[in-house]
Amino acid sequence: MGRVFETVEQPPLQKDGKPFPPLADFETDFVERTAGKTGLPYYEFTGNLNKSESDSREYRLIRLPNNLAVMVIHDSTCSKACAALDVNVGSLADPPEFQGLAHFCEHLLFM
Repeated sequence: MGRVFETVEQPPLQKDGKPFPPLADFETDFVERTAGKTGLPYYEFTGNLNKSESDSREYRLIRLPNNLAVMVIHDSTCSKACAALDVNVGSLADPPEFQGLAHFCEHLLFM
């Protein structure tokens, strides 16, 4: 027996009855900018990041020339700063001649 799919006439709505905002295009919604003191280029995301209305933090998504994506979050109620890093590769990406490279790099992140 084959699968049966129903067609949706109208897209689903949020709990408050409003439609979901359009999906961000993380390939094209970037504008080139220049860093103040260094003059180096970077790209700032200008699309909708779709945050909660109750979230008072300010978000900036930038992409560096080496394609590293950075999200900067400003919370005026905090007195401390922190950083987080997500590396989207692991041991399956290790080249055959360098097995264990991902694990080694993981340890370098905490130095």
